[in-house]
Amino acid sequence: MSYQEVDIEKLRIINGECLIEIHSLVENEINFNGTKLQIVTSVKGSNDFAHENDVMDLVKRMKKFHYKDKEAAMEYTKMVASLNKEYDKEKEDHQGKQAVRHGKLVKVSEKNVDYGGWDYACEFDAQIGDEVWFDATFTRDQLDMSEKVFENNGKTYMLIPQKSIHAAMRNGEMISVNGYILGKVLSNERKSGGIFLPDSKTARVEVVVPNPRAPKYVADIWNNTTVKKGDVVCMNKIFAIKLDSTLAETTDLVRFQPRVIVAVEND
Repeated sequence: MSYQEVDIEKLRIINGECLIEIHSLVENEINFNGTKLQIVTSVKGSNDFAHENDVMDLVKRMKKFHYKDKEAAMEYTKMVASLNKEYDKEKEDHQGKQAVRHGKLVKVSEKNVDYGGWDYACEFDAQIGDEVWFDATFTRDQLDMSEKVFENNGKTYMLIPQKSIHAAMRNGEMISVNGYILGKVLSNERKSGGIFLPDSKTARVEVVVPNPRAPKYVADIWNNTTVKKGDVVCMNKIFAIKLDSTLAETTDLVRFQPRVIVAVEND
């Protein structure tokens, strides 16, 4: 389906997704010493993997000119070579690391799909017009401009699952969404005699925005821990995930679900 000519005002979403307006797919501008600095998100000369649809378009183009289009033939050879290349795990994904994690909420699904294939469900508190932060996985998946990203009247939109949204900004105040807790990572050093030993596996996080709603989980082995603003909680470091980990970060807060808390420090 092409959304290019769709009237956004009349667009209805009924499958548990949201429509987000983003300024671009990649965050590549930061403030540095009072000036704007552009971050390199792709490397000149790097080999990007060709999409199979592009290869097929080239084949059709060559057939049309009875395979006499030398330029198309050269392009086809390069694309096929890139498809056959082995994945280089050492190559950094510069664009993926800078994939945008926030945007303006434009449309909300009319239907609540409950779990919808996810392992949790929660009432959705974000409102149209909020600036929302979401899982960058979905932006990284859309960097090839698939059907879930489109431009309309000069604006860029993306469709993402409602459950992938973790926080919202409304009237200058950060709000928890989908039962997530927002916090600030604290120092985590323990002293042994006169030596400080950092604990690399545990994160200490101060609660900045408690979750007003408790998520429901598919598995009954998970339990929610109730917290309030100012509490310091402990969890495995991998669960304290930055809302925006790009170099052009819009916030230094982390998000986590109440089920991952293993301890709450006493005052």
